[in-house]
Amino acid sequence: MAKTKKKAPPTKLNPWHSSPTLLWTGGGFLTIFIILFSFTRYESYTSLYDAAYVGSEACGDCHTIVYREWQVSPHANMTRLASDDTVVGDFDDAQYILPEWAQQTEADKEPAAKMFTRNGNYYMALRHPNSGQYIPFEIEYVIGYQYRQEYLFREEGGVLRRLPLQWSVEQQAYFSYWNFQEGSMPSFEDFWAQMTSLNSAWNLFCARCHTTSLTIYDKNANHTYAVTDWVDDGIACEACHGPGSHHINYFKHNYINRIAAAINSRLRGQPVAYIATAPKMTAGQDLSVCARCHGADIYLGTTDVYRIYEPGYSREGRINDLSPYFKEAPLTPGRTTFTVEVYDDGRPKGIGMVFRSFVESESHIAAGVRCYDCHNPHQNKAATQPGLLAAGPESDNYCLACHTTISQNITGHTFHEANTPGSFCYDCHMPRNITNLATGVRHLTRTHTLGSIPSPHNSQLYGLEGSPNACQDCHADQPVAWSIEWYDRWWGDKD
Repeated sequence: MAKTKKKAPPTKLNPWHSSPTLLWTGGGFLTIFIILFSFTRYESYTSLYDAAYVGSEACGDCHTIVYREWQVSPHANMTRLASDDTVVGDFDDAQYILPEWAQQTEADKEPAAKMFTRNGNYYMALRHPNSGQYIPFEIEYVIGYQYRQEYLFREEGGVLRRLPLQWSVEQQAYFSYWNFQEGSMPSFEDFWAQMTSLNSAWNLFCARCHTTSLTIYDKNANHTYAVTDWVDDGIACEACHGPGSHHINYFKHNYINRIAAAINSRLRGQPVAYIATAPKMTAGQDLSVCARCHGADIYLGTTDVYRIYEPGYSREGRINDLSPYFKEAPLTPGRTTFTVEVYDDGRPKGIGMVFRSFVESESHIAAGVRCYDCHNPHQNKAATQPGLLAAGPESDNYCLACHTTISQNITGHTFHEANTPGSFCYDCHMPRNITNLATGVRHLTRTHTLGSIPSPHNSQLYGLEGSPNACQDCHADQPVAWSIEWYDRWWGDKD
């Protein structure tokens, strides 16, 4: 039998040396690869930096998979120029008439607004309260498309002004969003007044959360003049990861840097050079990425701090940690300020309080649960794992990974048959008690106070409107006293 000749092992190349010795030659590809390495050396980088914004397309050149995910996300498509592809409202000579309960005179029965297209452009014409004439406003941008759509026109002074009527996707009809939120009466006069408030100047107020890297070059005090710009329509890569020019330059022509970054990030848990990634940031900095737009429960004066926030590690000291403001406004029981309402029992109530409810939870404070544990940050309507955003076995598995004692006897904890409504973690500990009026119809969405314990006793004290409880969510046909009886029988004083 012929002996098999052993092959000499290939010489290991040290990628950290600028001139590795070529001791073994194989195919042409390997030769070229080694030659490239011969003229490349690893470059160190500083942990503090101030970069420039480059736009999402530059990110997509390398991050192709997550870029495609992001492109179809609500974040990416939040702010768009008005076109046949982006407008979801009815502009086929549509009309909006005040609801009957708001009609005070015969004139109120006339259309308050007419929506139409001319030469490919979209218009909303509002009836003037004095002259009765319909004044057309050409729509330049549309905001949103899932739940409702807002419409903006540009004034001569450069202000992008929001129009008072929005399209409800659920109702397939126009509605007066701000009147619905505030519980105020819509009228011809009020519609025009809505366009004179400071925060109706969209590119001076709202655009900070609906675009990427809003820059306000100039404005006047009453918000009738504005010179603004932004890098990306919608919430793009750099809105969460910070400006990317240094990151791109560092990796673009240096493959050694890429290899080193992969090793340092995946094996050593280090941040990637010149870019902010929430899981690699310190506590407070990580959730600031989300809080900047979703943490609405702050004082009016703090909005400027949130406006100039920038993810990253700024040498110049730009604000990258908003956590001192997460709980700035006290949870005053019975607060009625719209979108940040508080129940009479002191729990968050308004839709702007979802993030606030989360940072109040023990799961976040003690166990370190983060937004991106459940929510896919690049396709922001998707879960990080299938089923994680709904009550069911998949979300239970996430919770029970820590609450192992409960997992051993779920029925003994819930007193409901396993894998049925009432037995899932979300049913009792993330009940739907956050008020959402975004579509013109009242909905309830899940609180994020993970671990919220149903309290029918508080419902008896404050009433269900002032203190809803998860028991009544399922057993709405039963009185609160019935829930208290079963609560005491099952759990007694085990609050």
